[in-house]
Amino acid sequence: MKHPLRTAPALAALVVAGLTPLALPAGPASAAPSGLQGDFNGDGYRDVAIGAPAATVGGKAWAGQVAVVYGGATGLDPARHKVISQNTAGIPGEAEKDDRFGDQVAVADLNRDGYSDLVVGAQHEKAGSAEDAGTVVVVWGSAAGLSGGTTVKNPQPLYGSYFGLSIAAADFTGDGKPDLAISAQSSAADPAYRIRLVRGPFTRSGATGSVSSYSPGIDRPVLTAGRVSGDTKADLVVTGQKPNGDHLATAVYYKGTASGLSRAATLRPAATAAIGDLDKDGYGDIALGVPQDPDSEPSAAKGGRIHVIHGTGSGPSATRRVSYTQNTAGVPDSSEYGDGFGGALAIGDFDKNGYGDLAVGASGESFGDDADYISSAGAVTLLRGSASGLTTTGAVFLTQDSPGVPGTNESVDNFGATLLASDVNRDGRADLTAIAAQENDPAGAAWFLPGAAPTLYSTTASITFGPTKLGLSTAQGGAFGTDLAG
Repeated sequence: MKHPLRTAPALAALVVAGLTPLALPAGPASAAPSGLQGDFNGDGYRDVAIGAPAATVGGKAWAGQVAVVYGGATGLDPARHKVISQNTAGIPGEAEKDDRFGDQVAVADLNRDGYSDLVVGAQHEKAGSAEDAGTVVVVWGSAAGLSGGTTVKNPQPLYGSYFGLSIAAADFTGDGKPDLAISAQSSAADPAYRIRLVRGPFTRSGATGSVSSYSPGIDRPVLTAGRVSGDTKADLVVTGQKPNGDHLATAVYYKGTASGLSRAATLRPAATAAIGDLDKDGYGDIALGVPQDPDSEPSAAKGGRIHVIHGTGSGPSATRRVSYTQNTAGVPDSSEYGDGFGGALAIGDFDKNGYGDLAVGASGESFGDDADYISSAGAVTLLRGSASGLTTTGAVFLTQDSPGVPGTNESVDNFGATLLASDVNRDGRADLTAIAAQENDPAGAAWFLPGAAPTLYSTTASITFGPTKLGLSTAQGGAFGTDLAG
C-alpha cells in the first residue's frame, strides 16, 4: 500500500512497538561431510544458490548463471562464492542466447555421498532443432565445493516442452534416495503439462531410477516439496494456471508413497506455496499465496492474500483452513492494489522456539504520497507460528527502512520478490535470504537476515550484496534471484 514517509526513528519506534504484544574457493571442509541439505562443501554450514538467468555469458545475453554463496559461522559470506554457467568446465552444454540457465534451482544429495548437490534448470535450452526443449543439470557437491555436472535426461525433448519449468528435490518414495519432480509440457494436446518424477539414486554417469509421469490438470505447474503427513516421504504441492487460461488453478496436493506420487487432495487457487510445521504438531502446514488483485484474478483479494491449510496424519486438513490479508487484524499495514502480498513465501523457525514462522513477500508495496511517493519498494511480513497455528501477534514488517536492514526504500526495488528460509550459520534459527529483484535497476540485490529472538531477524548482523560482489555483471534484467535454494 501507500505509506506516509517516516523518519528512521519514527519507523524504528513503530516496528519495536509491533514486537511487544519474527569467486573464491570454498573454505576448508570437515573430514566427514555434514549431510546437511544445502551444504555443498560438507563443512557443516548451509550455502545458498542464487539463480541469475538473465546473465550474459561469453557475449550471449540471457544465457544465465548461478551464483553460489558459501555459508559459515557468521552466515553468508559473499567473498566466498562460485559462479556456474554452461561455459564452466565440467558443466554439460554451452552457454547460448536465451537459455536462461538458473531460472530454477534446487538442492539435494542426489548421489548420497554426504554432499548436497545443486540442480539447475534452463527451460529455454535448445535440444537439437527443438527450441525451448529445456534441460536440467546436476552440479555435484564435494569437499572442494561444487564441480562437474551431469544432465538429467529429458524424456520428451520437444519444441516448447520447457523441461525444468519447475523443479522440486526430495525423497518422495521414502527409500532414502532423493528424487526429482520436474514439470514440463508434453506432446498431449490437452492438458499439455506433466510432472516427471525421476527417482533416485542419481550417478555422475547419468543413471537414475525409473521415471513416472503425472498430469496435474494445471498449466505451467510450479512444484513445492515438503512433508505434510508426518511420515518419511515428502509430499508435493502443485500451483499454476488453469489450462488454456490466465486465471489461477486450484492447487493440487500429491502424497508421497513408496510407489511414487498419489493425487490426494485439492486445495485453493494459488500462485505460490511453502510447507512447514507452524504449530509444532509434527505435520507440515501448507501456505499458499495469491498475490494478484481481483481485477485480474477472481480468487484474489485487494493487495493479495495467503491461505494456511494445516497438515494432519492423512494430509492437508479439509476444515482447518485460514486466510490472511494485510487487512487481517494484527497483520502489519493494510491492503492496497498492487502490493503483491503472498508473491513469495518461506517457512522457517526464525527465533528457535520450535514453531515454524512464515515470511510473506509483497514486492509491490509502495510508500508515501504525491511528490514523496515511492512505488513498489517492496516489503516482507514475518508472521509467527504458535501452538494454535499462525498468529498475528508480534508480527514484523520488514522494509529497507527497518532497523538494522541495510539500504533504503526506493521506487521499484521489489524487495521481497524471492525468499528462502534456511539455517546458514548453524545456530538453530532459520535465516532469511530475500531478493530485491530491481534494486539498482536492473542489477538486483540479495539480503541475508539472520534469525534472532525476539525480533525474528538480526538488527545488527544483516547484510546486503549485489551481483558484482559475486563476480556477476549488473546487467541482470531484473532477474537476479529469480530462484533461491539452500
